[in-house]
Amino acid sequence: RREPRVGSDCQHILAQPAMAVCPAASVVPMRVVVRDLGQDIPSGLGQLCVEQDPSPPNAAALGIGEVLVHVFAASVNFPDLLMTCGRYQYKPEPPYTPGTEAAGIVAGVGADVTHIAAGDRVICARRCGMMQSFVIVAAVACMPLPPGLDFAEGASFNVAYSTAYHCLVERARLEPRDAVLINGATGGVGFAAVQLARALGCTTVVATGTSAARLEALRAAGASDIVDLAATPVGGLADAVKALTGGRGVDVVFDPVGGEIFEQSLRATAWGARVAIVGFAGGDNSRSIRANYALIKGLAIFGCRAGESIRRGAAVEATRMSHLYRLVAEGKLKPHVSHRFPVEQAKAAFEVLQNRQVVGKCVVTFEDAAVARESKL
Repeated sequence: RREPRVGSDCQHILAQPAMAVCPAASVVPMRVVVRDLGQDIPSGLGQLCVEQDPSPPNAAALGIGEVLVHVFAASVNFPDLLMTCGRYQYKPEPPYTPGTEAAGIVAGVGADVTHIAAGDRVICARRCGMMQSFVIVAAVACMPLPPGLDFAEGASFNVAYSTAYHCLVERARLEPRDAVLINGATGGVGFAAVQLARALGCTTVVATGTSAARLEALRAAGASDIVDLAATPVGGLADAVKALTGGRGVDVVFDPVGGEIFEQSLRATAWGARVAIVGFAGGDNSRSIRANYALIKGLAIFGCRAGESIRRGAAVEATRMSHLYRLVAEGKLKPHVSHRFPVEQAKAAFEVLQNRQVVGKCVVTFEDAAVARESKL
């Protein structure tokens, strides 16, 4: 019996009949390439192109513990934008293929791989290189496609929900009685955090963003209250949050934005609040953390790195993913994919993310879209 890597709670997933889908001889393998680094994101995107892969990987090239995946969808994440201009902590050497997570069908397995077989539907991750028709990944970086999700949703699951879980559950120790502030809530990680907070029983979930139309989607995801920062000046965020919480403030802050929004979020906290620093999409926090706020309010302020937490203690992932898969099976979590682009339009996928038009996630899809749709459980 093959056992899934994500814990016993997920055994039923790989027990499902696998689709006997193998790479078709007629498939034209494609890949996205960043030819060189730009000075900034716009110039970095100018280096992005789509091309046929002249020598795609195949099963014969698999090493011990490796898996060949036929990719059907790869998500576009904010780090993918930063990598194009060398502004992310991981800096691939150009030319390189972007993409940190994807979903597809296993086309072959190497020696000593026991929990995955050809034909299994999987989600998988690497530091980069996922935006290509066929990719070789470590078997330990593959997990079963969560039931009920199509490939585009599956490609949008791991990074966003693993990050949200690490921040809210493992670091902030979120409890149902907590009032939560989620900044950058229309992004993939923020959207996941809103869903997760509600799934864990929180009734006060305040979501912030900069577009009323995009923020409305968050009500269905579980946000109890919305603060539109296009209508409310950033300097008024703390007062707005205090008003929504009866003057008390929030117990947990989830902040992937930084800058003035981060400082206002500290002002919006209750006594003893926990503040999760997730990223700096809107500004650098390095000069804006007010030590006096932390002292006077008894705050716990901490950084969150979901991927690094696994690299430093792999056992944490099994518990994390088992809980997340259980919540998906219960219908409490589901990635919201607002944009899907065929691989030929990959540059447009990056641009809508850069222009903040995405709600939740944006994905690049590859060939055999009809098969991908039929694979939805």
